[in-house]
Amino acid sequence: MDCTPDLSHQEQLSVVLRVVNGESSKGVSISEHFVGFLNVLDTTGKGLCESFLGHLETLGLDIANCRGQSYDNGSNMQGNKQGVQTRVLDMNNKALSVPCGSHTLNLVIGDAAKSSLTSISFFGLLQRLYTLFSSSVNRWAILTEHVKNLTVKVLSTTRWECRVDSVKAVRYQLPELVNALSALIEYATEKRDADVVSTAASICKEMQTWPFILCTIVWYNVLFQINKVSKMLQSPQVSIETLRRETRGVTEFLEEYREKGLTSAQTDAREIAEKLKVEMTWPEVRQRRAARQFEYEGKEQTESTAEEHFKRDFFLVLVDTAVVTIKERFSQMESFHELYGFLYTIDEMRSSEQKGKLDECCQRLELKMHDIDAEDLVLEVKGATNDTLDIFTEVLCQ
Repeated sequence: MDCTPDLSHQEQLSVVLRVVNGESSKGVSISEHFVGFLNVLDTTGKGLCESFLGHLETLGLDIANCRGQSYDNGSNMQGNKQGVQTRVLDMNNKALSVPCGSHTLNLVIGDAAKSSLTSISFFGLLQRLYTLFSSSVNRWAILTEHVKNLTVKVLSTTRWECRVDSVKAVRYQLPELVNALSALIEYATEKRDADVVSTAASICKEMQTWPFILCTIVWYNVLFQINKVSKMLQSPQVSIETLRRETRGVTEFLEEYREKGLTSAQTDAREIAEKLKVEMTWPEVRQRRAARQFEYEGKEQTESTAEEHFKRDFFLVLVDTAVVTIKERFSQMESFHELYGFLYTIDEMRSSEQKGKLDECCQRLELKMHDIDAEDLVLEVKGATNDTLDIFTEVLCQ
């Protein structure tokens, strides 16, 4: 389920049901069915759940037959106390919930982008850059004259991973953008447009600083990695095992990037700085000193350089926020893996059998779902692994 307002400013709740049909003659088939738009006035978890249950009753469907839920990460949908998924679980504890992977990664980036003043200012400058050139046909012509391959993009307010396109233009064409801004300043000066001259000069000056160049490299590397995984997760062939593997891969990348990323980013930023003839220096940082209440108190001796300040208040905060948020937002996925993980692949089945855990996994699934016979499932898993092994052996013999 997902909500969005239409052109008449009415909140529309779209409902899609995924059906798994198993027949002995045809095997297992999976299909998705769009079952309608619902006008909702109450967008709280309670209101949405009541609208959904009412629609199921109209369709003649029983919520007790539901075996899974998937929504975005809004608090009204995924809330642990009042969300739709919690209310459905109270009625049917077999309907486990898995959040949308791409939307979750989107929120991870959103949290990281708000983690520091440097990040907020960085994306604010990119938005000012786009607004400056897109506000006039003549200004846009100046931009396209100097920037040939990539162009500045409007910053999406909802799809954070798409901001990689905005950062990419700056990452690979910063010298060209600086030339475009310089040309715009000359054009606006001739037109005596004080606002454009002031704005363009301000942006141009900020973009030719060592911290901005380094910030661009760091954000592009993070956005590129997460955007790549997000696009992969939107494929209809992606399984929960793939989701788990890819999100763990993102976490491992960020943890490694935390240790070595800033050094590698400085290497890449140095190339851009040399092209722009920008001094690789840090601005002076005003040191904060705590006021002494008594004369016998010692003076505070700890002082941070601008580079240490940048690493502590921007880089580490960005990466740590992303890592923590990924682990928190994908925590529900582990409950699915605990129940179904041994069935994801033939290798997982064979591994659970070799480790002597197959009976335990099947019994745990039976206790949770109540409509599965653990002994029958053990026999089916063993049969599947043996059949695969026989086929593999036959292929090798040929």
